[in-house]
Amino acid sequence: MTVAAPEHPEATPRTRRRPHRVYGVGRDPEARDSLANERTFLAWVRTSLALVAGAVAVSSPALEFSLPARLVLSLGLVLVAAVALGVGWHRWTRTEIAMRTGGVRPGFTGGMVVLGAVGLLMAGALASTIISH
Repeated sequence: MTVAAPEHPEATPRTRRRPHRVYGVGRDPEARDSLANERTFLAWVRTSLALVAGAVAVSSPALEFSLPARLVLSLGLVLVAAVALGVGWHRWTRTEIAMRTGGVRPGFTGGMVVLGAVGLLMAGALASTIISH
């Protein structure tokens, strides 16, 4: 027995899809738009993983940073990774809801915050290197 797809997919119950606050509003957007939004979220996840890898590298004694500098830089990178992950999730939910309701899509403020934080950490690493030599 085959089950036919509903004629109006926007009228199907969304109780099984999570998060409910995203999938419970509006109409389903075009699949390509929703998948593009998901790929953007995954890019934020990859960025967070790269920042954690950077934190591990900075904490290595092979680099010529002092112990306090290694600690501050590695903790800073882990903190920025957590913020980037949060920004990615928040941006995904806001974009998905906007596509479903026809609302305004979010700007790039979170990306600028993450970029600024990474820039400050890089400046700190440079300053630490200059001071120690």
